[in-house]
Amino acid sequence: MNDYTTWIEVLWAEAPREISLLWTALALWVVLILIRPQATIFLRKTEGGRLAISRHALNRLLEACAEQLKGVVHARAYVTRRGGKFHTTLHLKVRPNAKLDAIQGYLAEEIRDIFAENLGLPDAAGRVEVKVTGIVPEPMGF
Repeated sequence: MNDYTTWIEVLWAEAPREISLLWTALALWVVLILIRPQATIFLRKTEGGRLAISRHALNRLLEACAEQLKGVVHARAYVTRRGGKFHTTLHLKVRPNAKLDAIQGYLAEEIRDIFAENLGLPDAAGRVEVKVTGIVPEPMGF
């Protein structure tokens, strides 16, 4: 390497594979940023305005609904939108005496009601999937 060579020329001459991998990684990162889900979900657009809800707020609304049930200790909601429908996955931590079939049926109906009545989208509720991720024992009494 002589005194007139820049570090870019040296890097390109000695490591073209690494430069190619770096550009490929940068391009992949840009593509992933562009296809990530939006933070805000637009529910309805009219000439008077538009109705939007943040993905975080929608998840918290569904979690609060689930945590009101007896037997559910903690809930985590994930909502995805595919084909014009909102598909919901709820991860629940429940008590040992929880009636899972009744909880699943109630949550499916309640989530459909939330989309229809609260958000004004009667046909937007899709699949509701309930997954139990843990069992939390009853608190010990004195």
